[in-house]
Amino acid sequence: MDAREVLRARSGAKAARQKFAAVTGANSAELPLQVVQIDHTPADVILVDSFERKAIGRPWVTLAIDIATRMITGYHVSLDAPSRLSIALCLTRAVAPKAGLLAELGTKAPWPAQGKPHRIHVDNGSDFRSGVFQAACAEWGIELTFRPPGSPHSGGHIERLIGTMMGAVHLLPGTTQSTVAAKGNYDSEGKAAMTLAEFDVWFALEICRYNNSIHSSLGCTPVSKWEALSGEMASDIPFDMDAFRVSFLPSERRQIRRDGIHLFKIRYWSDTLVGHIGRKDSTVVVRYDPRDLSSVWVELEAGRSVEARYRNLEMPPMSLWEYREARQYRLAQGKEDFDEAILAELIHLQRKIADESQALTKTERRSRERREVLKTVDQAESRSEGLRAVDTGDTSRPLYKVERW
Repeated sequence: MDAREVLRARSGAKAARQKFAAVTGANSAELPLQVVQIDHTPADVILVDSFERKAIGRPWVTLAIDIATRMITGYHVSLDAPSRLSIALCLTRAVAPKAGLLAELGTKAPWPAQGKPHRIHVDNGSDFRSGVFQAACAEWGIELTFRPPGSPHSGGHIERLIGTMMGAVHLLPGTTQSTVAAKGNYDSEGKAAMTLAEFDVWFALEICRYNNSIHSSLGCTPVSKWEALSGEMASDIPFDMDAFRVSFLPSERRQIRRDGIHLFKIRYWSDTLVGHIGRKDSTVVVRYDPRDLSSVWVELEAGRSVEARYRNLEMPPMSLWEYREARQYRLAQGKEDFDEAILAELIHLQRKIADESQALTKTERRSRERREVLKTVDQAESRSEGLRAVDTGDTSRPLYKVERW
């Protein structure tokens, strides 16, 4: 009997295609950052919340690998399914220098990957196909290439990397293994022990170990290969990393009204918007970070973006998930009105109840863990550029051409 037809009958058309279909072309690169592959995967491990150490489910991991050197250039770990935000944060980390990240990890392991990729190779997921992502790549001069449908071998580098990284994950407490058969009777939820923050640090250190280990196809470490080829490449790091990150964030189109920008029934304001009120009837692009809705970025003329914050200063920083939960709670009460004062009150009450509760459901624990991530984001931003008093009489302080108010 024909071997392909036998495999098709036993294991399905996909398995037969992967083993017997012709493989044409190849993904290759001679220099770092010529081709970078990006993909997502659910990590094979159950995490726990940081309060009661109870299971909250599997995290998602986004990875970026350089084809020429097999160097992992960036990553992102989240409890949420893949989205444009996952890509934005993974790409931002891939492009930025890693000195700050390595200092936070407390390791001196080299991780020289930095700079914009010339070409990004991705699958046909809706997040990669979105107009926002494609427009952002075009804006920064990044060529975007999609895999041919039904050809997983086209993404072989990132697929093998995911398999390697998950092999290391399988050694962690709470692992789900790759199959039900491999998992056997192991109680993944009962053995789970790591929080999202702990897994993030562990995963970053595992990336450092991978980058500094001998790669079978290279005969050397990815770090050594990168350093050997780095003299022939021009590392292009965006002058403003914030602008790079913001350009890949989700966006909506809104009008500039007399009381500011309205997004998710929240009003945002910046004094820069005064001169644009009523100037034209067209809408503007408003970008937002779902992890923190306290500020948005409004794209004005010539691609210039300005930051707008809550008009109502009593509003607490919140994630998009908290906003949706509060809105659903309001609708469940049969009330359609949902202004900023009601929203702020609901968010405060929900947080108080969640923090005081002793027996939370898995969904509630995931929501609370997201808030902890939001606090981490706020603390990192406050350390780098947060609002603070400036002693202008201190001549030892450096002077900058750009001031942020």
